[in-house]
Amino acid sequence: MEAVCVLLLLLFCCNLSGAEVESSNKGNVTNESSQHFDDKVGNDWMKELMESLGEAAGTTGSQSDVYTVLRELIAKVENLEKAGNERPKVAFSASLFPSSQHRGPFNIDTTLIFTNVITNIGQAYNSGTGVFAAPVRGVYYFTFTCNSGTTGKVNAALLKNGQNMAVVIEKGNVDSMGSNSVILQLNEGDHVNIILWRGNSIYDNGYRSTFTGVLLFPM
Repeated sequence: MEAVCVLLLLLFCCNLSGAEVESSNKGNVTNESSQHFDDKVGNDWMKELMESLGEAAGTTGSQSDVYTVLRELIAKVENLEKAGNERPKVAFSASLFPSSQHRGPFNIDTTLIFTNVITNIGQAYNSGTGVFAAPVRGVYYFTFTCNSGTTGKVNAALLKNGQNMAVVIEKGNVDSMGSNSVILQLNEGDHVNIILWRGNSIYDNGYRSTFTGVLLFPM
């Protein structure tokens, strides 16, 4: 229905423009009359438009019906635009450090705090704790990348409310990298964060080890 509304509005505007140009070229109507569709050209294209789209619009083809339909369509388009503007916007991306640094190994599993915030629309990611808190119920996409540090291995996990949802296990050489992604359905207030498992290390220079998330759509 939305596509039909937009198409009708576009066709209306295009025909309006064409009618004004034709009447101007003929020199037999004033600007005021063309703007109000009082000339014969305006009435002809109005009738043709309504006859061709009357069935879809559910009208009889009269000029008054055209105005009624257009007013309803304009109101509907405005409501759709308003709904789109009110839709929550949530997206963040952060790297572990702003410059070259190593972290770990630790004796216990440790939350990674990605301090170098690149984007934080909606302010749902906390760069002081490393935790993302869902501001609305919805479906979210997360991805994280880890660069191994001095131990030559980096084992990390993405947690939802403390439960493993996705892991990176990279046991190569120093500076080897691994990444993983997941789509999660979250309730408002659910927490997502990355932990580095004990005995592992991680390295970042501003863009190697990152944590990113975005709201795909609310529910």
